[in-house]
Amino acid sequence: MSDTGEISGGFPAGGIGLRPDEYARFVSAEYLDDYVRAGGAAVRFVVAGSDEIATRWHTGLAAAADEHGYLCVGVDAAEHRVHMIDQVYAAVARQVDWLDLARRQVTAGWESLGLAPERPGALSVAEVAAHHDVAVPEAARSMRRLLESDLLRDPGLDREFRLAALRLCQCELATGDVLEAERDAVLAWLRVEPVALRAVKSASLHGRVARPNARAMLVSLAAWRARITGSGVVVDIDLSRLAVARRPPLEQRSGHYYTKAAVLDAYEVLRQLVDATDNLRGAFVAVTMPPELVTDDARGLPAYSALHLRIVDEIRDLRRANPFAALVRLQTRLEAVR
Repeated sequence: MSDTGEISGGFPAGGIGLRPDEYARFVSAEYLDDYVRAGGAAVRFVVAGSDEIATRWHTGLAAAADEHGYLCVGVDAAEHRVHMIDQVYAAVARQVDWLDLARRQVTAGWESLGLAPERPGALSVAEVAAHHDVAVPEAARSMRRLLESDLLRDPGLDREFRLAALRLCQCELATGDVLEAERDAVLAWLRVEPVALRAVKSASLHGRVARPNARAMLVSLAAWRARITGSGVVVDIDLSRLAVARRPPLEQRSGHYYTKAAVLDAYEVLRQLVDATDNLRGAFVAVTMPPELVTDDARGLPAYSALHLRIVDEIRDLRRANPFAALVRLQTRLEAVR
């Protein structure tokens, strides 16, 4: 196979001739620079012909995301339990600078009220009121109304997410409504870290982030970050570990391994993400897999038709690449060329 992905006879391998760097540039131009930034979302599956090709693809995607200001989070199935949506959300949430987002939200709020802070970080009601020579109670009342309008009444954000984000923002105002101890508890709750529920009860958070609400939290996180920063999140999921059917000897094991049932659960998580693209905003999800997961009847996509039928192209041109397809092949051959 040549570096362009072609096989003998001149046909692109698997009908796709894209190299990792070419597809990364395509994603950068067609998705990250415009479509996703404008509020769109996409879930794309990438079949990498080898570990080296996969590494080049991951590196190219991360560089493209960084260039456009996105938060890029790698989620390796060997390190994260990808068959559990709450663990996928947790992997992303733990890479988010939540306090920076809260400060940006509050800064934008003061500016929209015509009360721009004197300097970055001077966000407390007392500092802003003194700088603009306005009454502290009036400034606090105006900001409280604005935050409640922007966050609590945003239908694109999950209710629990709205409450948690509001508490982070209120802490930046230093009015005493939210103390640092409560803010830290809310941060731990958002990151799916150990925290006593009684510590977040004052924020009206009565349950943990788990399977029932994790997908809505992930959707909300992408939307909130996109609205505040102008760019959302890129989630780079690597499913290579799912192809390992037998665990190696104990002394050689590392990370997570998946039973057949767990593999199917992982595909269901991805199926839900595909179906959630109408609700997702500001998110690009790339799912990278080895060729065997596309063809293996036992552990591959054919074992879970609900996802398989959504992404595998039944008809495609063997001589031309279609980078807009839901499933893209990078220098790999899956089917015999006749």
